Amino acid sequence: MPLMHRFTILSSLCLVLAACPANGGTTTDGGSTEPANTTDGPATDSTPGTTDDSTTSSTAPTTSSTGEPTTTESTTDATTDATTGAVECEPVTAQIGPDGGELSLCGATLRVPAGAVAADVEFGIAVVEPPTEPPFEQVFASPVFEFTASADAFTQPIELILPHEPTEDRLALSLYDELSNEFWIIEACKVTDTTISQSVFQLGIFAALRGTYPYPDSTNGLGGGTIELELLGMPASFSLDDPGNFGIYSDAEDGSRALTLKAIREIDGGVESLRIDFGVDAAGETATLTAVEWLSTVTSEGYTYIADLIGSDGVITLDLVDGDHYVGELSAVTFGGNPQHDEMLHATFDVTVEKFAFPPELGCFGGE
Repeated sequence: MPLMHRFTILSSLCLVLAACPANGGTTTDGGSTEPANTTDGPATDSTPGTTDDSTTSSTAPTTSSTGEPTTTESTTDATTDATTGAVECEPVTAQIGPDGGELSLCGATLRVPAGAVAADVEFGIAVVEPPTEPPFEQVFASPVFEFTASADAFTQPIELILPHEPTEDRLALSLYDELSNEFWIIEACKVTDTTISQSVFQLGIFAALRGTYPYPDSTNGLGGGTIELELLGMPASFSLDDPGNFGIYSDAEDGSRALTLKAIREIDGGVESLRIDFGVDAAGETATLTAVEWLSTVTSEGYTYIADLIGSDGVITLDLVDGDHYVGELSAVTFGGNPQHDEMLHATFDVTVEKFAFPPELGCFGGE
């Protein structure tokens, strides 16, 4: 899944424009740029949001492009925020102009930096029913929020801050894609004990996610076995048991697996590294070679195969699959060297792998 995004939000010019009504949160009338956090306790229901039959009305202070305060009224059905112990969260809207501003609803905050819009734009936040299930091995860690705007283009990204339930599990931010009817996991910028945030150019339906699998903290000590490589007319042996090397896999919902073997070995004058990525179907019978990369610090050369992109004729066969134990061989026409050219690569492997997923990198706009 593609990652998103970086930018530093200038918050000194922001004015808190609206927040939850008295029965659903707090409202700040000026100065503060801190997100509105929910502190009443952990979630009481894993499904964020139910709709009742009551209709409520609230007003929220806003700032126009002229700097004069205005009032925006929102009248909609109230919804229940599952992370606040059945506290009602009424959708809110506000006009935000070129000076920037902020809009909050029951722990979620939309922060517009100065200069992001050229004229007044109506922004809104609402708690909505999940349009689909969360991704595989993920559950919702927040209500599902819909962030809207009357404009569809911004000159600077909009910061979105979502609340999340207290947890020691991995957290992620997700965006609902209507075309695929799926929640896509996107890179978060910052994760605190109570919030998760990112700056985006595209508004829509977002939710915080909590992973359900207890992944190890790192790849240290994961996997084992050997890879025998033939490249440039010379054999080379790589051991996954050496420190820093690893063999890992991740599961897909259909039972298939994606595997990565990564090893480094010391040679005279430097090191060589080898990485192999391949997929295995749910039955464990058919494998597909995804990528192979070999690098040398001695010759400053590298050779690469990436399916349908670099190199050609990538083939992998499995001779044995026994749980997490894989034995097989692969070959591919790689591309690289100096001068660049095609080079045949062949390898056999007898390895074990362990389940792992790399943690989020927390990438922000501006490189923070």
